[in-house]
Amino acid sequence: MNARWTRKAVALFLFLGLSLGTPVPNLELAGAGPAHASPPALIDVLVVYPQSAEDHLSRLITWGRTFGETEMGAFLEVNFGYVNQIYQNSGIDVGLEVVHHQEIDLSYIDSNWAVTLSYALMNSELGTAAYVPYLEAIETLRDLHQADIVIYWRDFQDGGPTRNGAGSIGGGEDEAYVHLTYGGINPPVVAHESAHLLGAQHSDGVQEQASFSIDGDPPLNREYRTVMTIAVPFAGLDAYRYVWRFSNRGTSVSGDVDCSPLTGSLETCNFTSTASLGDATRDAAATISAYAPVVAAFRGSNNVPVLPPGGLGFTALLLSIGALYRLTRPSH
Repeated sequence: MNARWTRKAVALFLFLGLSLGTPVPNLELAGAGPAHASPPALIDVLVVYPQSAEDHLSRLITWGRTFGETEMGAFLEVNFGYVNQIYQNSGIDVGLEVVHHQEIDLSYIDSNWAVTLSYALMNSELGTAAYVPYLEAIETLRDLHQADIVIYWRDFQDGGPTRNGAGSIGGGEDEAYVHLTYGGINPPVVAHESAHLLGAQHSDGVQEQASFSIDGDPPLNREYRTVMTIAVPFAGLDAYRYVWRFSNRGTSVSGDVDCSPLTGSLETCNFTSTASLGDATRDAAATISAYAPVVAAFRGSNNVPVLPPGGLGFTALLLSIGALYRLTRPSH
């Protein structure tokens, strides 16, 4: 077992050891969000981008996607405030806090650094020699600001990967990276990609149909999705909307709920009847709740692991399975 896997194993056993002395809260989750018995696991986030803050934000301002904010710090605060609402309204006791954001310039490594960085972050576990300088640069900043996770917010049409974003599924401390395309810095996409780091998968998502209106228009039979859903749209239905919720077993929505198209432009969907948000096979909330305390402890010394609903046995089983999977999966 190499040093990297040793650190992961030690982290797992430390977490389980801490859990043994921690009272397990008995929480009932509801669709509208529970009354939390413990403070949320706080995940510290470092956001980096490849040009000045003013220039990088300018296109989003032109598109009208900054919630009325014109400065980077204020925009990120509002944006991640909505991300946290998605988590907590889904019954997930976790919060993401931007502890630092800044322009970076890695042109001393290579003139095409802004594209290569995306691939380096998404393949950090491979140990590829060409990616090492990129990861060292990011890790230096991450250590300086004690960030649990790092988000690389890319430039507009930079020639890199075409997806809105990507994040390792349930990765360890050395895989706690997300890259987002320029338009991907919006609440449902940030929630989606950060949740990958917390173990959530596309198969956890809900894709169903129900009668609902959008911003007061006439109600129609439409497709709705929870945040993790990636799927082919239902044929013959009006354009789908993402409800700003993760799937959660036994929960549902009715009436007004925040929603949006993939662009993240906030709308209000009014469901005329009850719409399911999860079942035994689609329950992202349980997985995220189990992994969140581990990720929150990657760097921040003030983040105390809190057992998720389900208790010690569920947490130990889930984390052990995840650790064994990462230890035995083949190299790419």
